[in-house]
Amino acid sequence: MANSFTFPSTPFPGYPRLRLDCPEDWVALAAVGLPLAVAKEVPSNVFRPNALVTVNRFGADHTLERTAKALDSKLKGLPRFREEAREQIAVDAGEALWVEGRFAGGRGEIIHQIVMIVVINRGYVYDVVEITGTCSALTGDNGKDELRAIVRSLTIDLD
Repeated sequence: MANSFTFPSTPFPGYPRLRLDCPEDWVALAAVGLPLAVAKEVPSNVFRPNALVTVNRFGADHTLERTAKALDSKLKGLPRFREEAREQIAVDAGEALWVEGRFAGGRGEIIHQIVMIVVINRGYVYDVVEITGTCSALTGDNGKDELRAIVRSLTIDLD
């Protein structure tokens, strides 16, 4: 008899369930092809604050350091990126890294970016959940504080 394997199962765990808590003036961006994406309702011609979540799966030899190096490469590619904060933090699902910075936007405005990556050991594989929140400096500290709260609200549930 041949072997039979299924997904999800112990060697092939299902993907994490994700949740974000947002203010009432934020909406789902369901059509962007990401596991979870939200944006604030704003007038046209104004930078739209957003938070985008991705999930990637890696082999058993993956580490937070490897994910951090990939994130650093991506951030260095942003125009005039300047890191403002970096902290390794504890979350229920696994090891996490929090990075805040800013870069020059396409219209000459300063764009704030907050990224949290969570590396989850699933036994045979690692899942990397990344949430990237972005807003314009023109929204002031309230916009950045609102975005921080949304990024921090990310809940990751595992089967």
